[in-house]
Amino acid sequence: MKLKNIFSSFFIIILISCSEKTEYSKFIRLPENHRWLKTDTKLFEFTIVDDSKLYDIAFEFSHIADYQFASIPIKIDIKNPSNKEEFHNIDFNIVDKNGKPLADCGGDICDLSMKIIEKTKLVKGKYQIKIGHSFKGEYLPNVIGIGVKVSQAK
Repeated sequence: MKLKNIFSSFFIIILISCSEKTEYSKFIRLPENHRWLKTDTKLFEFTIVDDSKLYDIAFEFSHIADYQFASIPIKIDIKNPSNKEEFHNIDFNIVDKNGKPLADCGGDICDLSMKIIEKTKLVKGKYQIKIGHSFKGEYLPNVIGIGVKVSQAK
């Protein structure tokens, strides 16, 4: 019995030590009709206090299962503390090249994350990230919400 407890404790310690350290995480849930309007650009603001580390910035997307599009056009604007802007237009894949969904789904809700920036130095100060889409219609349907996660790179 003691060996089992020791093994369980060791396993938990390994998991905790291997996990990434999140500096910022925010998820914005959309209205109940699950429509992300083209005019509804979302704003995320965070502050970096330790510029000696490398960081990853990820875009998080939650949608209704069996999403009708293979990818969606996402626009990301990142403004650093000196007000320099970096623009990213991303073809955000919902399925892989074989048509298999990339998201983790639980019931009818699916969550998908994609790193926008990996292992990069971020200077100290306040950052702004604006996220929108350039879908052809007035709105992108079946979107539960979007988010941004900033974590120390592994």
